Amino acid sequence: MHVIFISDLDGTLLGQTDFRFDEIKDAIIELVATGISLIPASSKTKPEIENFCRSLGVDLPFICENGAALVNSHFLHPQDGQDSALTDSHTLGRDPKILLAEWQNEIPDTLRELCTFLDDMETSKQQTILGLECEALVRAMDRSHSALFTFHGTAADFGALQEQVEKAGLMVQCGGRVCSLSAQHDKASYHHIIRQIMADERNAPILVGFGDAPNDVSMLQSCDIACVIPRPDSQPLILPEPPQMLVQAEIPAPLGWLESARQALDLIEQKYGEQNG
Repeated sequence: MHVIFISDLDGTLLGQTDFRFDEIKDAIIELVATGISLIPASSKTKPEIENFCRSLGVDLPFICENGAALVNSHFLHPQDGQDSALTDSHTLGRDPKILLAEWQNEIPDTLRELCTFLDDMETSKQQTILGLECEALVRAMDRSHSALFTFHGTAADFGALQEQVEKAGLMVQCGGRVCSLSAQHDKASYHHIIRQIMADERNAPILVGFGDAPNDVSMLQSCDIACVIPRPDSQPLILPEPPQMLVQAEIPAPLGWLESARQALDLIEQKYGEQNG
């Protein structure tokens, strides 16, 4: 059976404020070396996730900008002879200029006034909000399929915004720091493709999801095992429709990621080891 880890990055695998993962880097490399496939799935841009892969020292397939694109799918190693519409890259995202034009035309002024896009801010303000600077900030702002913004209204206002956005054929998703405007896709949009690529004649792949924020909910709920990582500054994420197997890490990222990964592997061994015993 093939185990696939599909993981958010910021606040899940990477530290909430320092974005580091040094403490678990060797353990991640060891897990990948055992045959586990790791697929980062993040609101981060393609350049940001490529930089993460360089830091890890491993080439990985990944999902960027909240499901806008699945990149490097050839690293998932489809079975020989399998006919796959599975090209190297799959894209559901749309150009930010088109997204913003539709936003301007379709979203009421009263709701748009509650949103401030980061592209309209000074660099110093972007740095404060994202906790990034220099090249890291440039990579974060190099968005091909989404636009980041902060929201300044009430929960009711945000509900009204989401309703209008959906009517316009767009989507708003919120991570740990900012919201993003995009086409209608999310981190779970490629799960059917991943399952198709990784299936073999005997077993379906096992998808293990890792997340900490609202934009991870769909991804976690469509996996076989969901691993929820706590955030230091808020209540743990609640999944309205969790899968049968759910892991709640007790400590934040990055160590919480490794803790939940090991618990998920134990659950897999208990379930499938008994079946094969």
